[in-house]
Amino acid sequence: MALQPSKAVHFESWKQLQSWLPEANESQLMTAFVWASDLKQVPASEARQLDKVRKDAFEFLVQRTREPVLRFLSRRHHCRDAHLAEDVFQEVLIQVYRRAEQFDPERSFWGWLYRIARNKYIDTLRRQRPGDLGTGWTGDADEALEQWLYKQAAQAPTPETVALEQERQQRLEACLARLPGPQQTICRLKLEGVKGTEIAQRIGRSQAYVSQSFYDALELLRDWMDE
Repeated sequence: MALQPSKAVHFESWKQLQSWLPEANESQLMTAFVWASDLKQVPASEARQLDKVRKDAFEFLVQRTREPVLRFLSRRHHCRDAHLAEDVFQEVLIQVYRRAEQFDPERSFWGWLYRIARNKYIDTLRRQRPGDLGTGWTGDADEALEQWLYKQAAQAPTPETVALEQERQQRLEACLARLPGPQQTICRLKLEGVKGTEIAQRIGRSQAYVSQSFYDALELLRDWMDE
């Protein structure tokens, strides 16, 4: 039987599928994990092979995401406690494992993951160290991210900073181009001043989808811009 973890990829044998997993990108691994979590995908006689795909896909995700998430917490959210960062990462893995079906392959895997990490970090601080939240953690973080994007795209350089401004614009454009199609479209429309409700109508999605996709993309853009 043909094995098809997603619309874009299919395999003629379990061996072929297993050999593909190490080469798959993170979004593909996540899609394969979700697919392999549903026993209805294959006959009962092949459940063991399906379970192996599921376990291997998740193990590859764990290996690939640990360092980027720890770096994200340290660099973006100034987490200097290595043990706390590891705890947050474990919480992220638990949510990814338990709610994998919430992943939308049309959105950036890393934007989705970083947003989970950010929320888990905030939740952990609120439980363990409420005094460490500080400015920027009290409900306006999304608005701050949006203002950051508009600031990056501002085109009012002084004569002394023309070259630097051009370089930043080129970098922002390159980062935007790395986003998956729907998220890239949403960000570009936002930069044009189009409201979320109108964007939702244009792309045929809910306003909630547009909002979540936008802020997932912003987390990713800001991380890329700092590389």
